[in-house]
Amino acid sequence: DSLVAYLITKKIRGRTYYYIAESSRVEGKSRITRQWYLGSIKKLIELAEGRTGKVKPKEISTLEEGSVAALMKEAEEIGIIEIINNIVPKRTQGMSVGHYVLLASLNRAVEAKPKTVVAEWLKTTAIHRYLDIKWSKVDSQNFWDHFELVKKEAVYKIGDAIVRKAVDVYGISLDSLMYDTTNYYNYWNVTTESDLSRMTKSKAGKKSLRHIGLALAVDRDWGLPLFFRLYPANEHDSKVIKGLLDELFEHIRSCTSDKKGITLVFDKGNNSEELIARLDESRHHFIGSRSPYHHDDLCNIPIEHYRTVIVERGDKRKDIPAYETELELYGASRKVIVTFNKATYKRKLMRMEQAIRRASDAISGFKRVVKKADGRSTEESLKKQAEEILERWHIRQFFNVEIIREEGFFKASVRKNHQAIEKAKKRFGKTILYTNRETLSAGEIIGIYLDRYIIEDAFRITKSDHFVKMDPAFHWTDSKIRVHALTCMIALLLVKLSHRRAKLNGYTMGLETFMHELRGIRSALLFYPGSAKPQRLLCNLTDSQ
Repeated sequence: DSLVAYLITKKIRGRTYYYIAESSRVEGKSRITRQWYLGSIKKLIELAEGRTGKVKPKEISTLEEGSVAALMKEAEEIGIIEIINNIVPKRTQGMSVGHYVLLASLNRAVEAKPKTVVAEWLKTTAIHRYLDIKWSKVDSQNFWDHFELVKKEAVYKIGDAIVRKAVDVYGISLDSLMYDTTNYYNYWNVTTESDLSRMTKSKAGKKSLRHIGLALAVDRDWGLPLFFRLYPANEHDSKVIKGLLDELFEHIRSCTSDKKGITLVFDKGNNSEELIARLDESRHHFIGSRSPYHHDDLCNIPIEHYRTVIVERGDKRKDIPAYETELELYGASRKVIVTFNKATYKRKLMRMEQAIRRASDAISGFKRVVKKADGRSTEESLKKQAEEILERWHIRQFFNVEIIREEGFFKASVRKNHQAIEKAKKRFGKTILYTNRETLSAGEIIGIYLDRYIIEDAFRITKSDHFVKMDPAFHWTDSKIRVHALTCMIALLLVKLSHRRAKLNGYTMGLETFMHELRGIRSALLFYPGSAKPQRLLCNLTDSQ
């Protein structure tokens, strides 16, 4: 087709602007296919006289693009909005529930903000290029109203459905799942009614605040959050896992047609007769750990009797001292492996010795106080004071305390319990593993269990100040807390999937560096006078971007 270029003018707000237009014949008709803005007649004269260069834009703005582009690619691959809207019907007007949940998830993933300013944050990004957004509907009230439509059952239904699709789309292996629990603090008043938010031992050191519990299972290869449930934070881990085991099994069954079952990996806090019995009855396997406090016989075995086991993890290999045996546990003979970590042994020994020294100094002062004790004191009250000093350093078991009263005076006898100290030293650095996967070698069992760091890393990410921040949860009802958790788990899934895609294409850096580099990818919008549409350019990129 022949191309024709010519000069055209446009009147904008009473002023005339000039363009070069290029046309070609399309289906037999002449149509403008391209045009270039030249400027006003004044600019043309300056151009003709060589007194000017390129037309300068009247305004330039930049938008964060890399992060939302990468995460939206994964969200579209899975079809997150459609999955949510199939479970929670769309309202008659405005954007759908799926839109609001995804927008909140993107915000949690990149730069967690209160719902009152999410709209402002979204406008600093290029999200409008990837999602049709009705900006007048993006405010905190609309977020809350749509979140209220997502009931308790729908939260987990959505989470499970998204995971099913992700497993299918990305071919995720379910051979081994790492399971663990953690808790997240919030600022609820102690009198506020809640099934989830409870006072408990805080894993963030926030002893005076209420917490919600999160049970999570991730895959071994990528640390993708494949199953989550919230629970009252003061429930013991062993009770939590028993309560959700059927749901976990059903979810896994719905994700794969493979009949061989999974290997569930968990730590010693989850152990119970009922859990192991149910795992034995299922087609699934497990690798768990036992507390060395319950196995003096195993801890007393000399290190000289251990053999070196080679543990391969990716392209790395590690030599680990291990002792392998069989033991009757939970009604059956189990393969048991005891590992020894010298660095952990030295660290725990040093801490114990420091604590003993500090406690001994405090006890010396206490003995002087005892000598001056008057008739208001009793042997029991003084002994309790001595024990409280030792408890402060967590070494009560390493001392024998006796208060002696003679001729109206008190004397404190506080001696080291050398037998207890030696017993503790034999436990240091030992990890006791047990499993019903009889066909695995010691190295394979140890390697799978050591990969529990993957779920610990997932928890660390959700508690960091950078990405996918889950606490504190500024939500004041259980229903909103559940949807908040859903958005955080979707955020974690999207971030992990995007990082996975990069690593499969040769990227070698960690997730935090990856997200920082994505956030550094920005696009510039150049607004030229007389032009309604801005020109879009990507800002300069680094080699890794």
